Amino acid sequence: MPSRRITKTAAKLATNIRSELATESNLRVLEALPAFQTEDHLPQKLRRLLDQLETAERRQPQPKR
Repeated sequence: MPSRRITKTAAKLATNIRSELATESNLRVLEALPAFQTEDHLPQKLRRLLDQLETAERRQPQPKR
């Protein structure tokens, strides 16, 4: 069983990694990578769902750094 200290450190590390990945510069780089781009031949329903997800993500307030 992990100690409380290790669990707390892991949670803090996960939070830090998430915030780093969400920086504007990282998002720009990730969006340019082929693995993070949608393909043109996606079914229309899936494309609509992805568009809705993107819209919802843009509405969320950005965390303060």
